[in-house]
Amino acid sequence: MSALNDILAALPIQQLADQLGEEPAAVEKAAAPAVTSILGGLTQNAQSPEGELSLAEALQQHQDTGLVAEDAPVQLEAVDTADGEKIVNHVFGNQTEGVAQALSSQAGVSSALVNRLLPILAPIVLNYLAKQLGGSNSAAGNILGQVLGGAGQQAGTNANSGMLGGVLSQVLGSVLGGGQQDNPFDATNAQATTQQAQATGGDIVSQILGGLLGKK
Repeated sequence: MSALNDILAALPIQQLADQLGEEPAAVEKAAAPAVTSILGGLTQNAQSPEGELSLAEALQQHQDTGLVAEDAPVQLEAVDTADGEKIVNHVFGNQTEGVAQALSSQAGVSSALVNRLLPILAPIVLNYLAKQLGGSNSAAGNILGQVLGGAGQQAGTNANSGMLGGVLSQVLGSVLGGGQQDNPFDATNAQATTQQAQATGGDIVSQILGGLLGKK
């Protein structure tokens, strides 16, 4: 399963709909493009050494929140929406409202629903990625640790620079159906994926967010 499918499968749609006062069908329609847009924003942030380090630190902070557990639904009562608001603002900045409006148009739901959904989904996405990328026994080989381990080196000279951005580009590519079919969390793919990400990763968000916002 892709990261998108994993995250969506963990969402208790009925409970989430009850919490938001919305129809389950509307929440389900909005969830997929919302998660994809968050993944896209995180991918763009990780394309620079500074952004990659900042994201690695954020993922490390969300590694043990316990929101996403194997074969168990997300515990919505554990979601910190205030933290989610900060994540959404960091990911989208002053484009947040435009992204929400574009996602609502794409999903056929209200922008108010999307605006309330994004801060709930953002911590869930970070927890999922953090668990996949940071576990010492994960296929990722503790990519977060490798990125953070080079934090003292000058930006751009870290041997692992671009690794996290490359992996997330591959994750996002698989979500869009155009990425490699290899395990995106396999550290052996990370360096090769980085080169591809540098060539195409910068366009991924343009295809998602830029496309949604009517930009080239």
